Amino acid sequence: MYFINPFKGLRPTKENASSVAITSTDHLSKDIVADHKKNNPWSYLNVFGAENNSKSKEQFELMKTKSILTKDNNNSFYIYKISKEDHSQVGIVGTAKLSAYDNLHIRGHEEIFFERSQKRMKQMDNLNAQIGPIYAVYPDNKLLNDLVEKELVNSPIYSFEGMDGNKHEMWIVNDEKKVLKIRDLFNSINRIYIADGHHRMDALLKLSKFKQHQNPNHTGEEAYNFFMIAIFPTSQARILDYNRLIKDLYGYSPKDFIKEIKKKFKVEKQNSSFKPKKSQIFGMYLEKQWYSLELKEKPHQNLFHIINLDINLLHYYLLEPTLGIGDPRHDNRIDFLAGFHGLEGIEKKVDSREAEVGFALFPTQIENVISFADKRLNMPPKSTWFDPKPLDGIVAYDFE
Repeated sequence: MYFINPFKGLRPTKENASSVAITSTDHLSKDIVADHKKNNPWSYLNVFGAENNSKSKEQFELMKTKSILTKDNNNSFYIYKISKEDHSQVGIVGTAKLSAYDNLHIRGHEEIFFERSQKRMKQMDNLNAQIGPIYAVYPDNKLLNDLVEKELVNSPIYSFEGMDGNKHEMWIVNDEKKVLKIRDLFNSINRIYIADGHHRMDALLKLSKFKQHQNPNHTGEEAYNFFMIAIFPTSQARILDYNRLIKDLYGYSPKDFIKEIKKKFKVEKQNSSFKPKKSQIFGMYLEKQWYSLELKEKPHQNLFHIINLDINLLHYYLLEPTLGIGDPRHDNRIDFLAGFHGLEGIEKKVDSREAEVGFALFPTQIENVISFADKRLNMPPKSTWFDPKPLDGIVAYDFE
C-alpha cells in the first residue's frame, strides 16, 4: 500500500484554466463573486453557485461535454507552484487513501463547523468529484524537493494569475520512472499534516462511508476510498494571523470593559495600529483606539492546549469569562477575519459597528500545528490561515 499515489486528473484546458479555477469565496465580497461569475461562464463558481443540485450537476457535466474539462489519460502527479509577492511555495498534487487519515499517517489539527462539512459532502456527492484539494504539509525531504526543483525548468502546463491575485503554475509528471520515484519518496515519509481543508476531510470520510453502504461489492479500492491532496514542504508553508471580532461588549460600557480586563491583562494605549510581534501579546481595537494586551500572570505550564495557542489564551482569559463567548462554532456573537485583510480590516468592521471590539493575534506557528496534531489535540476552528492556498478546480479528482 502506497501513501501518496498518482491519478488521472480532471482539469481545464490551458486557455480556460484561469477562468475555471477559483479561490475560496468565504472572504470575498458578493460583488467580486458576482462579477467573476458573470465574466467567466465556465468558472466553478457557476457550478457551486447554481440554484439547485440539478443545475449544478448539469453545469459540471456541460463543462466536460464541451471539453472545457478533460481527463488525463495517464496516472500523473501534478507539481504546483504558487507565488505571492515575496513568497512562493512548490508542492505536489496526488491522491491518498482515506485510511491514511484514520491510521494517523495524515493528521489534522482543527475542529470544524458541522453544517459546513455537510454542505461540502453534498456538493461532492452531487458532482461525484472532489474539485479542491486538501492542503497539507510534509516534513522537508531533500530528495523529494530536489526532484521537484528539476521539473521546474520545463514549461508549465499552466501559468496564470488567479482570482486571488496570485500566480499559479502547474507541471504534469507522467513519466513512469518519475511517478514511481515520487510515490516511493512519499512512502518514506512517516506523517503528513493537514494545513487547510478539515471540513473537506470530514466530508470525504462521511461520503466514503455512505458510498460503501451503497455498494454491496465494496472492495476498498474504489475511487471514493481516495482523496486529492496538495502537499507542500513544511518550510514553505506560511501562516497569517486569524483575528477575532465580537459583536457586543456583553453589557459592559467601553470604560467598564477596559476596567474589567485590566484585572488579568496589562492594557496600554497605542498611538497607532498594533500588530503583535510575539506570542501571548494581543492587539485590541475599541472605539477607534488601539490597545496592547499582555497577561499579568503566565498561565500554568500544565495547560498545554492553552499556553501553546494564543487563540485559546484569549478565549480562556477574556472572551469566555468577560464577554460570555462560548463554543465559537455555535456562538453568533463572534466572527473571524483572516490576516490578509490587515489591521485596517479590523478597524473597518469596528468603525462600521459590524463589531464592537476586535482582537489582533500573533499567527499560529507551524510548530504549534504539528505539536497539536501529534498530541491528537484539536485547535478551535479558524485557528490558522495558511496563505497562499491552492485553487479549487485547477485539477480535480472524480470518483468514477
